[in-house]
Amino acid sequence: MKTIILNPFQKFSEKQLIAFGISATVIGGLLSLLFNGRFDGVLDLHFTEKTTIATTALDLIISFSILASILFLFGKVINKKTRLIDILATCFISKIPFFFLLFFNINNKMFLVTENLMKMVSTNKPTNIETPDIIFLMSSGITTFACLIWSIALLFNGFRTATNLKETKHILLFALAIILAEVASKIIILNLNY
Repeated sequence: MKTIILNPFQKFSEKQLIAFGISATVIGGLLSLLFNGRFDGVLDLHFTEKTTIATTALDLIISFSILASILFLFGKVINKKTRLIDILATCFISKIPFFFLLFFNINNKMFLVTENLMKMVSTNKPTNIETPDIIFLMSSGITTFACLIWSIALLFNGFRTATNLKETKHILLFALAIILAEVASKIIILNLNY
């Protein structure tokens, strides 16, 4: 079970992983619409008051394309035999943990709680935050951190399988690729302002 959760790349073919990943992304996109989530970065999820089909689709396409492009480029530097299909499978599967986080915004709960917190911070006026909201924020924070770690583990294991990554300098290249993909996706998505 641990292998399936953290390293499905050892157990399943790239075609199976892509089929599952595409299905999960379609479901995740629909959940994103339902719960007003925006994947406005490679390792990002934010909630808004309302989202649209176009916004959801563009967020996923842009962040996915940038991640796949950069990982493939870096993969070719590490190992010329790196295949695009393996990188695509890695990108699809690594997004799945973030789809679970969408459920924190049922009835726009996460959006409303964070909006109230941001208003309190920006106005410097002390406001009482109710205990259930504090518990909610703590549990969502812990879950978000766990899903982030899970997603990075999937990215690393998929990239390692795709490139036959072994050396420390290759691990550093992987880390640099993820940072570049995150920054590039954020800049593009925020500048498109759709």
